[in-house]
Amino acid sequence: MPSVSNIAIGANMAAAAANKARHGMNESIARLSTGIRAMYGGDAAGHSVGTVHSAQSKSYSAASRNIENAISYLQTGESILLEVANLGQRMRELGIQADNAELLSTSNKQIAAMNAEANLLGDSATKIVDSVKFNGVEVVGSASATEAKLDIVYTGDAYDTTYETGPATSITDTADLATAAAATAEADTLLGEVATALGNIAADLTALKAFQGAVSSTSANLAAAGARVMDTDYATETASLTKNSILNQAALSMAAQANNAQSAILSVLQ
Repeated sequence: MPSVSNIAIGANMAAAAANKARHGMNESIARLSTGIRAMYGGDAAGHSVGTVHSAQSKSYSAASRNIENAISYLQTGESILLEVANLGQRMRELGIQADNAELLSTSNKQIAAMNAEANLLGDSATKIVDSVKFNGVEVVGSASATEAKLDIVYTGDAYDTTYETGPATSITDTADLATAAAATAEADTLLGEVATALGNIAADLTALKAFQGAVSSTSANLAAAGARVMDTDYATETASLTKNSILNQAALSMAAQANNAQSAILSVLQ
């Protein structure tokens, strides 16, 4: 027959096993409920690496949004310049038509009408160029070259990248165009500048879209890498929770039996 002391030792061991299993259950429940593997000190090194990956991923994501804004900015400029090009083409038509002024009658106000239209077209082109803005930022200017700067910062990497983008050329101020006869030269200058600006924008759009693809892919890859080392393995933790639950129940049962045995022996001895 086992002694009271042996039974007491067994009861204590069972209680310790139950306590250990209960701690294991608590850890698994915490990791399953939060989705973080490092809870209760699990894989602290992995959590540290994952935090860095997560921060870098968010930085690349912010850079992607910066690029998206720059693309929208350039597309706004592109739309403006295409409209100005249409005005410039009509100005040139009027200029060519005015070259035949000797055959036009001044009495029927035809030349005056052409001059008025040319003046209106020139004024409209300048107003469009100077007034349209993207989020308060001038897109195309008639006074000086407009070069917007897009800052793409990769936090945590060994380099920072700043990409300068924009039309990078000024558009001739045609607001003072007074006659159709002068429209040809003005239009040629205007259309040449528009062509240059559109070329610059097209090149920037191509570059920025390539940057955006690379940045978005990098952000996604870093997020996935961080998740692999930070996120809870639900299959493993569920199995651990089940195992510790069974161990806890078994240990509590053993502790209860040991306590009952002690009580039985003590009652006999009394």
